[in-house]
Amino acid sequence: MNTSDRKSGDGDGSEKLPLLDNGKERSLSKPSRGRRQNWPLRVLLVMLLLALGGVIGLYFQGPALRAVFNWTSLEPGAGARQPIALPVDRVPSPERVAAMSTDDIVSLGRLQPAGGIVSVALPQGAGDARIDQIMVDEGDFVAEGDVLAVLDTLSLYESALTSAESTLAIRRAALAQTRVQVAATEAELRAQTEGAAATLAAAERELARMSSLFDRGTTTQAILEDAARAADTARADLERLRASLTRYETGPEGEQVDIAVAAADLSAAEAAVEQARTDLDRARVLAPRDGTVIEVAARAGERPPADGLLRMGDTEQMEAEIEVFQTMVPRVEVGQSVLLVSGVLGDEPLTGTVSRIGTLVGRQNVTADDPSANTDARVLLVTVALDPASSARAARYVNLEVVARIAVTPDTAEEGSAE
Repeated sequence: MNTSDRKSGDGDGSEKLPLLDNGKERSLSKPSRGRRQNWPLRVLLVMLLLALGGVIGLYFQGPALRAVFNWTSLEPGAGARQPIALPVDRVPSPERVAAMSTDDIVSLGRLQPAGGIVSVALPQGAGDARIDQIMVDEGDFVAEGDVLAVLDTLSLYESALTSAESTLAIRRAALAQTRVQVAATEAELRAQTEGAAATLAAAERELARMSSLFDRGTTTQAILEDAARAADTARADLERLRASLTRYETGPEGEQVDIAVAAADLSAAEAAVEQARTDLDRARVLAPRDGTVIEVAARAGERPPADGLLRMGDTEQMEAEIEVFQTMVPRVEVGQSVLLVSGVLGDEPLTGTVSRIGTLVGRQNVTADDPSANTDARVLLVTVALDPASSARAARYVNLEVVARIAVTPDTAEEGSAE
């Protein structure tokens, strides 16, 4: 054994490094430094593996999950409403659409009530009023003029109406009183006029008699003057009474002046009552037409939104607005039968007929889930009236997206191809 080797029996019990021929310890540090210099390569390798795993997951996760669910007969989502890693069936699959006849026109659209959806706003002049009470719920059928909601200004307008009605009652009583007073005063004046006329006639006869006696010299000048003065006084009284009586004659409107003034006051009071009743309608939101309440957009105590308090429509008669590509419109005619399908409606399609073809070309608003779909297509709106059975089924699904198949007759198809 080399004498330069260290003994292994030292008291500390640690293993000693062997000595070289020159007496120096053998170094073990070079392999350790090599391992430390290789860590960037290992990190890069880990990142490449993670990226590769992500790409594989993106491209093969869906098919792999489908295969697992098909093999295990499990339901995706573990009881959740929406499946995991599987697309939501908003519109029928491309295979289902491809199965439709190639001679027919296939387009996207949505269900809506006949005549569209009406957004009911507050009455004009409601100002900053707030909702005091909502009188209807979603799904309620209302008739035109029914009260949908009451605003907090109702009590104010009710007080104004009560005041106007009280004033109207006073004006009616005043008119009746004026009629009675005018009739009584006129009758009294006529009686006084007749008496004054009789007095004047007697005074004129007395004056004539005195004049005859004076001419014969049997009476004095003073007595004759007294008779003349009495006749003049009687004539003046009669003229005064006749002048007073003209006030109670009928005017241009066919009524006595005082009665006409009282009648005008009554008309003004009646107009004030009508205005108060009209103002009362400002505190009530009325149904503009018959229909079903689809959505209530506010609650009691809130200020109604700018786009309306609630939305309603005639869901008893449903229709569909179909967006048909402008190049296919020449093949569409009023009266053609239409089938409407959606995953929400089940396997049985809705049926209807084309009732109206639009004239304004616009951009497509209803699009499928395909991210590569053309969302800038030019379309025309075609309205489809649903039959009663389909309308009843569709009443629950306002604005539901559907796929429509418009049945095109061979003649129409040939004409469209020729064009």
